[in-house]
Amino acid sequence: MSPQEEVARGCRVLGAAGLDDHVWGHLSLRDGDGRGAWIKRAGIAFDEVTVDDVMLVGWEGEVVAGDGPRHQEWPIHTEALLARPATQAVVHAHPPHAIALAAAGREPLAISHTGGVFAAGVGRYEEWAGLIDTRERGASLAAALAGHRAALMVGHGVVTAGASVGLAVTAAVLLEQACELTLLADAAGGVVRPLPRERALAEYAHAQADAHLEGAWRRLLRAVA
Repeated sequence: MSPQEEVARGCRVLGAAGLDDHVWGHLSLRDGDGRGAWIKRAGIAFDEVTVDDVMLVGWEGEVVAGDGPRHQEWPIHTEALLARPATQAVVHAHPPHAIALAAAGREPLAISHTGGVFAAGVGRYEEWAGLIDTRERGASLAAALAGHRAALMVGHGVVTAGASVGLAVTAAVLLEQACELTLLADAAGGVVRPLPRERALAEYAHAQADAHLEGAWRRLLRAVA
């Protein structure tokens, strides 16, 4: 499968999972020849993306291949990929429950296997709520993401990263579900006995494995087949 096909398919999964925010949000895949990242073009929603809507953006923001307007926030992707050599794909989206939880100064709780995916914690980026449209801001966001699967961008959205498009996309989908569950628990009166982090890491160890996310990814693919 070509990188354009992988990105387009991942974008359609994000759209089907409800992570669209009109035409905002993007997914990238590292170029196999080291030239930069394959990213969906600007101006269209996740569920509209086809192979013709995916462009190759170089490390300095130059369009290497493809047509259409380039997203201003390309540094989210290039800087995360530069900072994380093992990472192959990056998602940026604006899911409502994650945005609300971040604004409340919180992170998703490990109260289910979905939340257990993030039992080790998530990154938190608070420096800038606006567009990540410079390499400096992209590098700062990448530092906040650090070794996590995901980071909450306060006042803005989320970023997730993975060793494949499937892992990055599935992390974004599960992060939003985990944030929604946390808010539902809050609305029901709060979590009576939250698990300490050490216990959550042990009891949800299965949920933190890539294989756990890959199973969900296959289901997400079937939903858009």
